[in-house]
Amino acid sequence: MSDVVLILFQLLALLMIAPLIDGIARKIRAKYQARIGPPIWQTYRDLAKLFNRSRTMPTHANPLYKFVPHILLTISLAIFLTLPITYGLNSFMYGYSDIFIFLYLDAFFRLVFALGGYDSGSPFAGVGSSREMLLGIYVEPIVILSLCVIMFACGTSSFLEIKSNVLNGDYGYMVSSFAVASIAFLWAMYIESGRKPYDFAEAHEELQEGLLSEYSGRDLALVQLSLIIKQFCVIGFFLVLFEPWNFSNPVLAMIVFILEASALYILGIFIDNFSPRFKITSMVKQSVAFASSIAIFSAILFVVGV
Repeated sequence: MSDVVLILFQLLALLMIAPLIDGIARKIRAKYQARIGPPIWQTYRDLAKLFNRSRTMPTHANPLYKFVPHILLTISLAIFLTLPITYGLNSFMYGYSDIFIFLYLDAFFRLVFALGGYDSGSPFAGVGSSREMLLGIYVEPIVILSLCVIMFACGTSSFLEIKSNVLNGDYGYMVSSFAVASIAFLWAMYIESGRKPYDFAEAHEELQEGLLSEYSGRDLALVQLSLIIKQFCVIGFFLVLFEPWNFSNPVLAMIVFILEASALYILGIFIDNFSPRFKITSMVKQSVAFASSIAIFSAILFVVGV
């Protein structure tokens, strides 16, 4: 099977399955809140309904606003392609499957998402954009520090090379710094996935979902689909580095990836349901400070050679 076909398969499988996993997660969330909840196919129905509606724009929106949904979807798919799920070391995607490319695209996604909120002219979207950028500032040092431990240990930033080292047993959980870095990185990815209970309890929807407040119709469908894909990207980021599976068959590799990612995706629902809600300042003092301490500890372990 050619690499082009494998890449298309990787994208199509994600686009077909991701809304189903989101629907299952919504159903489970409702059950834990003593509600009946929507059917597991509801996300498909919501997206189909929105795609059939026309576009509307705020009167004072800037020209960039109307391009943001399409840019977000393109970036999210580009991020997912950096993850070597169906292709291997001999693929022409070798140079593209790199940690730095993932991080740059992820930062670009956050920037475009925030600019869309600012350009809408809505004060709620503006506050939501500021909050989104602030979360990035808090989380990125944890991510970078954890990744530095792995990249310096493996001597490369290539997903494929690091994945190969872990699968071959040359590097992995037998190294203390790797195991500790995985804890900090997993928590940072949870915050990056957008399932965060860290918001203002007195103004939940207006701020947490404020960036989406002015989007409607097919634009809202594109943005929501992009956010679902991004959640799978950040989960995949963790799985490729810390829990890679060795399947030469691309179909089997994709099925196992979807099962693993789905399990973590639904696990996020449990954390979201049972965690208390914090203000953004409290988040820094508690979760981010704790995760940062773990990341720093992993760096110290790496420096001393443990």
